[in-house]
Amino acid sequence: MSLQILVIGAGAIGAYVGGLLARAGHDVTFGVRGRALQAIAQNGIELLGPRGNWRITNVKAADAASFDTGEYPPPDVVLSCVKLYDAESAAQQWRGALESAGAVISLQNGIDGAARMARGAPSARVFGGLAYIAGQLQAPGVVRYLSNLSSITFGGLGATRDPLLRRFAESVNATAGADALQANVVEDIRSAQWAKFTVLATNAALTCLTRKPAGVVYHDPELLALAEMSIAEVMAVGRAEGAVFAPSQAQDTLAILQAFPPGLFASMHHDLTAGRPLELDGISGLMTRLGRQHGIATPFHDMAYACLKPWLNSIKP
Repeated sequence: MSLQILVIGAGAIGAYVGGLLARAGHDVTFGVRGRALQAIAQNGIELLGPRGNWRITNVKAADAASFDTGEYPPPDVVLSCVKLYDAESAAQQWRGALESAGAVISLQNGIDGAARMARGAPSARVFGGLAYIAGQLQAPGVVRYLSNLSSITFGGLGATRDPLLRRFAESVNATAGADALQANVVEDIRSAQWAKFTVLATNAALTCLTRKPAGVVYHDPELLALAEMSIAEVMAVGRAEGAVFAPSQAQDTLAILQAFPPGLFASMHHDLTAGRPLELDGISGLMTRLGRQHGIATPFHDMAYACLKPWLNSIKP
């Protein structure tokens, strides 16, 4: 039996994950508004990339009021895929759906998405999560994915024994083929998030600062040295926060960065060049604050935060 899944936000991550879940047979509704609501309701989701192009039409689009009035049943699982700075306000807006759901999974970038969501919907069963997906939203409901990265990880204390989370993961992993999405349920979601953060924080800072893609940044000796500095800072702060890293984490992170498609930019770079607000405060800004809190020097992320801060709240005219 398919699950009722609500995906809040239809950017690159939300549209990609929700589209593949619908393609696998789940009942997927996108919680969106404005142009995205109209586009998805009329045309569905379109995913374009190296493993194939797919148009997924068996999806629905709704606003928060539709759930508040009972037009849609309470979802089994909610995936929050809005920008990190919108996590709390989106949770407040969708509080009714979140607090009636069986489980809510935060797929925001960064470390504290679940905590932000819990402030907006205090009674919701919120679990931390992360996504390994490289893509860019080209138009409402249309995503160009750029690599074979196609997985989500979520969990927390007791998650691996939770019947709904296990059922969700098993149903996702039952799909095979080029359009498959992998799901991992873990107890120590914080360590998993910090491991990804070694990649995310480094890539966000360097592609924004240089305005150059991965093919340039991670194959230039001086820039590679800055990447290594970033990784070391993230790991030092992460350990102070209780994260446990694999012995090979630094080398693994560099390998991931150097294997990125040559034209890949961080999502924050796309926001920067489009004049949209940045998730900077929850990335390099978080590193700066936690570094000071723990007495750990973070010179690279201090510099990145200071240099990019003038564009923190940029709005394109």
